[in-house]
Amino acid sequence: MKLDINCDMGEEFGRSRWGEDLGIMRWITSVNVACGVHAGDPHVIARTIEGAIRHNVKIGAHPGYPDMQGFGRRSMNLSLKEVYELVLYQVSALEGMTRALGGRLHHVKLHGALYNEAAERPEMAEAVVRAVCDVRDDLILYALSGSALVHIGLEHGLNVAEEVFADRAYLPTGRLAPRDLEGSVLISKDEQLKQTSRLVLEHMVETVDGSEIELAADTLCIHSESPDCLSFLIEVHKWAKQNGVSIEPIEMN
Repeated sequence: MKLDINCDMGEEFGRSRWGEDLGIMRWITSVNVACGVHAGDPHVIARTIEGAIRHNVKIGAHPGYPDMQGFGRRSMNLSLKEVYELVLYQVSALEGMTRALGGRLHHVKLHGALYNEAAERPEMAEAVVRAVCDVRDDLILYALSGSALVHIGLEHGLNVAEEVFADRAYLPTGRLAPRDLEGSVLISKDEQLKQTSRLVLEHMVETVDGSEIELAADTLCIHSESPDCLSFLIEVHKWAKQNGVSIEPIEMN
């Protein structure tokens, strides 16, 4: 059994988290780099790409809404054409910077409200997928497990990695619980490890109402800003070794 571990990074300005991010890169297999729209700047983006190359971590673009004050977590009333152009711009920027710095862009994972809305709205998922394909149709699309974005990506011939979360609670629909809902973020390492184990080994998760749903788990998201992120990653590696799970990146076709 294989599992990719991805982490959102490059979401700061200047050097505030750089040493910590480099420590995390030792324990992940793919990184989602903010594209300077919801967060990040050209210098942080470059350092994150360079760090990923040094650590042999797969590099992904992490496009979001242009909402720095809200960290890309607030909905925006954009047309489908605007969504297409927004994703096209950000993925193109990461593709160009990664190539210039000696790497190769591996995947695309949306951020925040854009991620959640494309998971639910097929017409928005269509706009996102067209933008990804128009940059490079061999890019892997990381998408919320079981979502509309998964289905639309597959329909367009993209390689899709179904993503699950260690530290987020789930609704019975399979969507992530809104962050303003009490208990939507799992703080305890024990809770996170228990949820990870069930998702990866059983493809099941308990939802906020106590019911259980089935989800595919190709890649596990870890949030670098989560408390004890680094120590949790070390525990995941121990758990994986004990349970015959090989932590390795998803290979491109």
